[in-house]
Amino acid sequence: MKRKAVYSSPFRQFLLVILALFLRELKTRFGRVRFGVFWTIAEPMVHIVILLFIFVFIRGRMMPQVPFELFLITGLIPFFLFRHIVTGLMASIDANKSLFAYTPVKPIDTYITRTILEVVIYIVIFVIIILGFGFWGGLDVSVSNPLGVLAIFAIIVLTGFSFGVLASILHSIFPATKMVVSIIMLPLYFLSAIMYPLWIIPSQYVEYLKYNPILHLIELFRRNYFSHYPQIDGINIFYPLSVTLGALFIGLYLYRVRRFALAAK
Repeated sequence: MKRKAVYSSPFRQFLLVILALFLRELKTRFGRVRFGVFWTIAEPMVHIVILLFIFVFIRGRMMPQVPFELFLITGLIPFFLFRHIVTGLMASIDANKSLFAYTPVKPIDTYITRTILEVVIYIVIFVIIILGFGFWGGLDVSVSNPLGVLAIFAIIVLTGFSFGVLASILHSIFPATKMVVSIIMLPLYFLSAIMYPLWIIPSQYVEYLKYNPILHLIELFRRNYFSHYPQIDGINIFYPLSVTLGALFIGLYLYRVRRFALAAK
């Protein structure tokens, strides 16, 4: 009786659903595309190489405190993680709609699974690229505050999940949401201080950039990664966390209202 109770517990059933969906997503992500793993790692590497080539003559003047290669990595990887979580969650309902015929599988399960998959992928990518620059580039890749880096990383994941759920619900109501999000991601890429340090930007413009919560998270990620990263006034955890929790509340509320419509979509 005890074994039957454990097996049929809702939490165990939830874990089994997540595991099954994860393996399915993993196979879909890498099994159907030739050199899928290579292209997943190549995307951030191409960006890094191009930006290194562009800024090769001025990178020493921009940031003598931090190796420019590591500066780019600690900006690109968090941003790509956020972007892929948001876009992945928007596509998760359509990609798994045939599975909603099975009672245990719910739309929220696909959101959680996609998020876990992106987290695993980008942790692996981050470690590979960092160790590569440390081994072949001779750079000091040690982390100043590991717990701080993990905490900011977790908030970036939560931010991507929050906006991803919200975007997915809106996409089910307004199909044009997908195109709008794709358009927004481009300027967000340039406004998140990924390829330039904030201290070279005039202060009057920095004040406008601070409205971007992703910029705060990327700066905080770097601040915890590097021991001598310059402090920028106004960068804090409270603003992006407040925006994230607000988006999460709205997204989960809309999910509760439309969960049956999503499953029947």
